[in-house]
Formats: sequence, structure tokens, C-alpha cells
Amino acid sequence: MSLNLNQLRVFHAVAKGGSFTQAAQALSITQPAVTVHIRELERYYDVRLFDRGGRRVKLTDAGQTLFEYAQRIFTLAEEAEQALENARSLRAGRLQLLGSLTVGAYYLPPVINLFKAKFPAIHITLSVDNSQRVVERIAGLREDVGFLSGPVRDERLVVRPFLEDELVILVPPGHAWSTRRSVSLHELGEQPLILREPGSATRALIEERLRQAGIHPRVSMELGSNEAIKRAVEMGMGVSILSGTIIKREAEAGLLRTLRIREKGLTRQFQIIIHRERERSRLIAAFLDVAAEAARTL
Repeated sequence: MSLNLNQLRVFHAVAKGGSFTQAAQALSITQPAVTVHIRELERYYDVRLFDRGGRRVKLTDAGQTLFEYAQRIFTLAEEAEQALENARSLRAGRLQLLGSLTVGAYYLPPVINLFKAKFPAIHITLSVDNSQRVVERIAGLREDVGFLSGPVRDERLVVRPFLEDELVILVPPGHAWSTRRSVSLHELGEQPLILREPGSATRALIEERLRQAGIHPRVSMELGSNEAIKRAVEMGMGVSILSGTIIKREAEAGLLRTLRIREKGLTRQFQIIIHRERERSRLIAAFLDVAAEAARTL
């Protein structure tokens, strides 16, 4: 049979207290019960664990070896219990976040900042990927919480709304449109258009709206980074459509011009996804509450 942990606990109490009487008091059991547990342990392993003399007992060499293991086992058990208690009360833990490029780079940092102010002991990691990969990785339980835009059709996932994001057209300062406030999607057919890579929810939304309007864009470049797109537009390599939030600094600095899109529908809903198996996590629930609080000010 495997080592009986109840017997090991009794042995550990006797070894620490140096007597069967003290062990019985510490464990709130009778002294005869302590004696029975020790005898059964010695009999099963055919080894003497204590030298008995008078009212005190002394560990044998075999007993000393077992005591060292018992010390380690019960110390680890106490640490495990404390770790579970810390996790329950959110005094410790690890949370792995995954966001699509836009939400991960621009919307999640203030959410994390607010969460850390409330739960400073929680260790957070944040990775970014395109929306398609966010769904795949959360469904595969690689990360805990995902943020993205676009439809999610996976029965393994729970989807919750996060916030709404408006897309705008960006052009370089010297562009013919730079003094205008808005343009129509139909005018984009004449412009070299810089888009995100396939798999990006931003690109999927743009292409769907252009298709619905019967517009065939002249895609000149595909870039896998919002920052690369902003830089390319700034250098006059084309125009693009991105979140108004992520180009706020460049617009305020005069590096880019933003124009509203006259047609409605080029807004997107950022969503939060978690795996159904992690839906009851206290830590995840706490983070979702903070995300909802932060979304009201973003």
C-alpha cells in the first residue's frame, strides 16, 4: 500500500513532541490511538522508528530519515493550503491576457493599470495577436482572457461586450483630403489603400463594408502592424482606415489627418472571450469587473 498520510501525521507529531502523550494532545486523539498508528506503521515497513525509554521517545536512524521527509511533506502541504487561500482571496495568482493588436496595444494597458491598483499581488502577462489567433488560443486554453473585435462562433467560448470603437480614415498632412472633415467610402476607390493583414478583424470589417457598397478598393500594401500602417501613411504611401483612438497622438502632433466616414456602420464592438471551463474563476471574474469599470472611461 502507499504511505498512509494519517499515520505519517501521527508519527510527525510524536517526533516533534518527543512523546506519545504530547502527540495525542496535539492531535486531539487518545494516547492508545497514537500507539496503534505507530505500531501499524512500524509493522508494515518492518522497521523501528522510535527508541522507547521512560516517558520520552527518541528517533532511530530510520525514524530520523522518515521525519525529514515528513517535515518536507507537511511544509509543502501548508504552503499549498496558503497558496489556495491566497488565490481565493486574490492575494496571489497569475493572469494571462491576450488581445488583438488594437485593443491589446491601446485599450488594455489602462485596464491592467486599474486592476493592478486593486490587486497588486496578481502577476499579469499580456500578449497580442490578430483576432483569428486570439480565438484559437483562448479556445485552446493557452491564455485566460481574450480581447478582440469581430464575430466569435465557438461553442467553447463565452463572449461578453467590452466597448465600441469607431474607425476613421487617415491621410498624410499634404494629402488633397487633409483639409476636409469627412469623406465617403466611394471616394476610396481612387486611393491606394493600406490595410492590415488577412485574419485581422479590422480588415474583415472594412472589406465587408466596401463589398456591401460595391466598392473595389485599390489595395497597395498589407501590413501586420498598426504602427507600420501609421508610418506608411505619414510617409505618403497611401491612405488607411484605423481606430480613431490609436492615431490620436499623431493627429494632435500634426503627423496625420483624420477624417470621419460619412456612411454609418464602420464601428466595431470589442469583445471579451473566456473559455467555458474558466468561467467560474474568481480571478477572471474580478478582472472582468475591472474591465467593465475601465471601459466606461476609455
